Amino acid sequence: MDKMLFAKNLKIMGLAIAVVLVLSLLGFGYFFVMPDSNNEYPLDTARLSGAPSGDSKKDTDRWGPRRSPAEKYRFKNIEKPDALSLEDRLVKELKELYGDTIFQKSTQAILLKVKKFLMDLYPEDGVDRFHRIIRQAFPEQADEIIGTLAKMEQYNRWLEENKHFLADMNPLERQGALWQKRRELFGVTAKDIWTEEVLAYEKRKQDMRETISLLEESYDTTIEEKIDIYRSTLKQTYDGSPEEYILANKGMLAKVFFGIDSVQEEIKQMTPEERQWEINQIRRELGYTEEQIQKMEEVDAHRNKRWENGLAYMEERGAIVQKYEGQELEEQLQKLRKKYFKHEAKTIRIEEEDGFFRYERERIYGRN
Repeated sequence: MDKMLFAKNLKIMGLAIAVVLVLSLLGFGYFFVMPDSNNEYPLDTARLSGAPSGDSKKDTDRWGPRRSPAEKYRFKNIEKPDALSLEDRLVKELKELYGDTIFQKSTQAILLKVKKFLMDLYPEDGVDRFHRIIRQAFPEQADEIIGTLAKMEQYNRWLEENKHFLADMNPLERQGALWQKRRELFGVTAKDIWTEEVLAYEKRKQDMRETISLLEESYDTTIEEKIDIYRSTLKQTYDGSPEEYILANKGMLAKVFFGIDSVQEEIKQMTPEERQWEINQIRRELGYTEEQIQKMEEVDAHRNKRWENGLAYMEERGAIVQKYEGQELEEQLQKLRKKYFKHEAKTIRIEEEDGFFRYERERIYGRN
C-alpha cells in the first residue's frame, strides 16, 4: 500500500513540476481557443471568447470545502461588472496600459484580442461597443486603430483560407509568403507590428495551450488535482494582467474546464447523484455562489430530461427508418417528432433536413 501511495504521489509531483515549468513562461494571454494550424504565426489567431456569467454580485473570498489544500491558488475577487461599468473599466485600463504607446502599430494590433472578446461577449453589438470604447480611450487615434484592426482581420482571414497551402511550404518559403502578405497590407509598418514583444505574447499563449493539453491527457489524476492546477494556471495567466476581468466570467471558466476530455471521462463514470455533486463542487471552486449553484443544478436537471427524451426519440426513430420509406416514412417521423418534441417538432424536422441531429452530439456534462 505504501508503495502504491508513493507511486501516486510521485506521479502527481511530476505533473505539478511539468505545469510549473510551463507556467514560468506565462504572462498575460488568452487560451480559451484550442490549438489550430495557424498557431505558429504571431498574432494571427489572437482572440478572446466569453459569455456573460449572469452574476452581478461580488464574489466571496472562498473556494468551498476544498479551499484549504489549495489556499495559494485563490483568485483576487473581481466584481462582475454590468455593461456600462465594463466599458468604463476597459476605457480606464486601456488608457493606463497603452496610452503611452498607442501610436505604435504593434500596440494597436494587440487590441484585436479586446475586440474579439467583446464580439464574443456581446454578439449583437460587440463591434459597436468596441468602437465606442476605443473612441473614448484614444479619440485621436481611434480611426487609425480601427483601420489597423480591419487589416489584421483581413490578414487572419487570408491565413485561414491559405493554411493548407502554407503548411505544404518549407519554413523559408512560408516566412517569405507571410511577410509578402504583411507588407501588402501594412507596408513598411509591418515590421513594427510583428515585434519581439508580440511574438513573445503568442509564445506564451501557445505555452498555455500546452498546459491545457496536459490536463486533457491527465487521466491518472483526480478532478480535485485538475481543478487546483486549472485555477493556479488562470491566476498565473490573468492576475494583474489587462484581461484580469476574465476571471469574473465564471460561466466561461466552467465551460472550458468541463470541456477537458479527462474531466468528462471521470464525470461520465459516476452515478447521477455523484455526478451532480461533482459538477456543483467544480462550480463552487470556480467562484459560483450557493444561489447560482442551485440555479445551475436546476438547469442541469432540465438538460438531463431533454437528453433522456432526445435519446429515446433517436432510438425509436432508428426503428422507424428501418421499417418505412418514402412518404410513409416522413409521415411516421412527423408523428414521432410531435410525440417527443411537441411545439419544437418543426425545428427538429428542419435540423434533420439539414443533416443535423442534435442528440447525436457528444454529451458534455456541465455544458449541454
